[in-house]
Amino acid sequence: MTVSSERWRKKKRDRSDIFRALNTARLYKKDNRPKMFYNNLIGAGSGKASDCIGCRQCESVCPQHLPIIELLKEAEDTLE
Repeated sequence: MTVSSERWRKKKRDRSDIFRALNTARLYKKDNRPKMFYNNLIGAGSGKASDCIGCRQCESVCPQHLPIIELLKEAEDTLE
């Protein structure tokens, strides 16, 4: 396991913040604030959506049964 993949798996909070930015971007398509929020997360040391290695371990334990990998890819396309 690489250092970045280990770092990413430990940052559950980062994913929820990324999803918050993505949901806001979906609602307000012309608003630049979700991208600014996301970039501030990155600047504060948060993992990027594109850091996901696609192992799907998070999906198997997600209590909401979210398609986390798909959402992170959408966040990468929308916010990065």
